[in-house]
Amino acid sequence: MDISIIIPAKDEASRLPVFLPSVIEFCRNGEMDCEIIVVDDGSTDGTSASAQGFQGQWPDLKVIRLERNRGKGFAVKRGFEEARGDILLFMDADGSTPVEEIGRNAHWLKEGYDIVIGSRVIREPGVSVQARLHRKCMGALFNTLVHTFLIKDIKDTQCGFKMFRRAIARPLFAHMQIDGFGFDLEILYLARKMGYKIKETAVNWRHVEGGKVNLFTDPARMLSNIFQIRSMHA
Repeated sequence: MDISIIIPAKDEASRLPVFLPSVIEFCRNGEMDCEIIVVDDGSTDGTSASAQGFQGQWPDLKVIRLERNRGKGFAVKRGFEEARGDILLFMDADGSTPVEEIGRNAHWLKEGYDIVIGSRVIREPGVSVQARLHRKCMGALFNTLVHTFLIKDIKDTQCGFKMFRRAIARPLFAHMQIDGFGFDLEILYLARKMGYKIKETAVNWRHVEGGKVNLFTDPARMLSNIFQIRSMHA
């Protein structure tokens, strides 16, 4: 198996039918041998059933249902535990980053990098980022805090598109302690400490309605995660 595509999903019954067909089409027409793993993080809206409805279209589509909500980080880690691919990737269920970014960026892992992360901050010709103003402002503030207190050389730690060589993914995630949205920060901080080589690359990204970012509580929670990570892994 070349690549495992892990999609953490919490109450995504309406958006998975929009996104999964493009993922299946990529797997069907691409040159890589792919599996898709949807991890239902304790949804209450029929997310598992929605994903299972596509299993007839792709035999290597697996659905894992967590009985209760454990957080995005826990869902990704659970998917990685079941993954068989040489490359382990997670991407958001809303399809904000198109699946074609896999084919465009997988070569970095063959060129010596251990981890490839998408960036909405880096600019490249032909790459488009369509974000709402409030998301841009919140992202800029958060990135400033991250650069000041935790990781200085990564421009966008929170983009929901990250690829890992299998050999380093499990040792890395075995040290992860944050189950929620702050897990991206922890994983990248640990990767730097463990000496893994990270490639940050521009990806196409667009705002998709129905997101779960809370402008009032998330900034405080993420700031707390920054200092929690420093304390846990000092």
